[in-house]
Amino acid sequence: MEHPLQHYYSRIYRTYDLVNRLFTFGLDKKWRKITVNECLSVNPRNVLDLCCGTGDLAIEIQKKAGTNCTVTGFDLNPEMLSVASHKSEKDNLNIEFIRGDAATMPFTDESFDCITIGFGFRNLTWQNPSAANHIAEISRVLKIGGKLLILESSQPSNGFIRFFYSVYLKSVLVPLGGILSGNWNAYRYLAGSSAGFYTFNELRSMLEPFGLDLHMKHRFLFGSANLLEVIKSAK
Repeated sequence: MEHPLQHYYSRIYRTYDLVNRLFTFGLDKKWRKITVNECLSVNPRNVLDLCCGTGDLAIEIQKKAGTNCTVTGFDLNPEMLSVASHKSEKDNLNIEFIRGDAATMPFTDESFDCITIGFGFRNLTWQNPSAANHIAEISRVLKIGGKLLILESSQPSNGFIRFFYSVYLKSVLVPLGGILSGNWNAYRYLAGSSAGFYTFNELRSMLEPFGLDLHMKHRFLFGSANLLEVIKSAK
């Protein structure tokens, strides 16, 4: 069954960055910078920005790493990739953006020292019948000892905060995204996947069978967004 986001992102790509800035009060830019620093702390030679979308994370990595690192952006949606390529060319950056399915990536085994994924991991896993295939592919193309960094929405552990976070998603994200993009269903899905996404322990159980060890790196906004660090073990 085709995942609905393949159609949603083709409708919201023009306003996607704007909605992110407004919804997070611009904090998503700070969170991406922290993710970039964590990525470059291991001095990677090859980085994959998976589900790269409009390219913000890949571009920030390449800007800071310079010629010391090769960055590849990978996404399924052609409209989002078009925006990413335009941004990269505007900044005179040499980033290759590739369109493809995350369940069958065109890379050899253990190609990347670091894989980043910003607000896309839940799309690959939450209520997605191809979740296991996606995780297996991530593990396959990541080097042993390599790092996967997942910047993602999450459920705050505090019940009081979790309640108001859910209300905020429904009463702010959905109408904000719906009005600006013209596609309310896309943001109903995004709000629902954010509010209902897996807990840390659930994610750890999902990743372990693929030799991926999950650790909490940073919590943002009381845990409504997290930066998760995953290390590929030798097994």
